[in-house]
Amino acid sequence: MTPATIGRALTSLRPSDTYTLPDGDILGNIVLPRGLSGSKGKFITIRGGKNTRIIATDNSKAAIGGGGIKWLRLRGIATVGGLNGFQFSQNGDDYEPDTMIEQIYLVDCHSIDPVDDCFKFNGGSEAHLNLCSGRGGRDQIVDFLGIRRGSIRRSKFSGATCAITCKGGTQAIEIRANDIRDCVDGIHYGEKTAPRWQAPWTDRSAERITIANNDISVTGNPIALAKGADADVAQLLRENRLTTTKRAKGQMARLVEVYG
Repeated sequence: MTPATIGRALTSLRPSDTYTLPDGDILGNIVLPRGLSGSKGKFITIRGGKNTRIIATDNSKAAIGGGGIKWLRLRGIATVGGLNGFQFSQNGDDYEPDTMIEQIYLVDCHSIDPVDDCFKFNGGSEAHLNLCSGRGGRDQIVDFLGIRRGSIRRSKFSGATCAITCKGGTQAIEIRANDIRDCVDGIHYGEKTAPRWQAPWTDRSAERITIANNDISVTGNPIALAKGADADVAQLLRENRLTTTKRAKGQMARLVEVYG
């Protein structure tokens, strides 16, 4: 079954429907229908078959993703390559309710070797990852930009410049019980963003980000805080296991770094 055939099948999905992808490797990028949406409490579910992998053939777009998606669950899917592995973004950059993403849940989803990010969420609310994994990419593994309410739990990330970034007005995210290895930095709590991407509900890059029970072992800063971030450094040190080889080499790297 080709990605085009899958795309046509997805356009017919309605709230509470479940679609199962073919077993094995799918060669090509899957573009989700624009505005694919369930309804409140009635998710559309897309799940993998036996060992389903989406192997992107176009590295200028995501292996699987779409814009303005609401009330969607993805389960048991792996991606290889693509500009990003999984990507869910608002349609445009105006933060209008009808165009933003909402209620996106990824469970047991895995991404390796994208060009940029393994998991990218941009503009919306309720974005959640649980029991996922990501490896590789030149940017961050998980990129939350302008996201209100969400979570990243019990997942494994490795081999990127940064594992998790919250920026662009991201609020109320729980980052809990993740294993982060072999990245430069672990978590960026706030990061400079172009003004056009800043969410209108706050002038902060990130706020109310809960970081607890994570095991982070990196070569740079396990946690990096934007200047003025509303975080308790002592609590971060107490509630997470943080290791940096930079510190071990005597360079006095801080476990929690505050940058401008």
